[in-house]
Amino acid sequence: MELSVLVMQMLILFFLILCGYISGRSGLLKKEDIPLLSKIVLNIGIPGVVLSSVGGGCQLTVSEVFLCLTGFFAFSILCALFAKATVKLLGIKADKRLYEFMYMFSNVGFVGLPVVQAVLGEKVLVYALLFLIPNNLLLFSYGEYLMRDTKGFSLRSFLNPPVIASILAVGICLFDICFPYPVAKSISYMGNITTPLAMIITGISLNGVPVKEMGKNKELRLFLAVKMLLLPLVGYAVLRILRVPNMMVNILILMMAMPIPSNTVIYASIYQKNVSLASQASVLTSLVCVVTIPIVFSLISLL
Repeated sequence: MELSVLVMQMLILFFLILCGYISGRSGLLKKEDIPLLSKIVLNIGIPGVVLSSVGGGCQLTVSEVFLCLTGFFAFSILCALFAKATVKLLGIKADKRLYEFMYMFSNVGFVGLPVVQAVLGEKVLVYALLFLIPNNLLLFSYGEYLMRDTKGFSLRSFLNPPVIASILAVGICLFDICFPYPVAKSISYMGNITTPLAMIITGISLNGVPVKEMGKNKELRLFLAVKMLLLPLVGYAVLRILRVPNMMVNILILMMAMPIPSNTVIYASIYQKNVSLASQASVLTSLVCVVTIPIVFSLISLL
């Protein structure tokens, strides 16, 4: 991956975030609009991105799909082990399960796919979308278990539009199906709204948040350093030891370097966790990822 291309793409994303911030600041868009805009991204935009990435024909063999899913699932388990070890090593007692959740999961669907699309290109997206399946399986099962302290699994929550689109995309790849031009173009237009709208939503959410005050929180600063910088570098070292192909390494490290999931605050509210901590971590990780992702990949290029 060319570092200059990555920096340029992150600058573009930053300006889109800035556009959202100004829109919110001026009253053109409000925080009350975020749930509706988020539904558009999650239910229309991301499925459009996923399906358009394979709509022109992208044949993967059964063995390639199986290897990708197995590898991605193993990587998700590795992230869970990283999270447990990090919480234990840092001696976190208060909000232990919330921190474990935030260390383990990243916003791979809402922000991750648009960034992969922008930085690595649509051809790589067919592999990135496969990551959604094991990631969401763990997010909506083990992740929810962490937040509510009980066992259980919701199939309805797991089968959300991005996952359904991902499963359809796997079938499209296996059978090498090509969409008719009007269908392919329509799906492409749907997917094109994802990156700008996701970044604009992030910008809107920054309005009214005391970012300077949050920056003075030592625990949050440590969390940002470990989550956004240290863990991706550790993950890179492990993937290199395992001799994972470069393309897969780039995808997985980008996913690790994403902000925490957007549903962190929702889970924290529902299951009576520290909502303030979850909100602050969500805003800060969304803000600093524009800087930390280029730093991570610049350090990787030196290794």
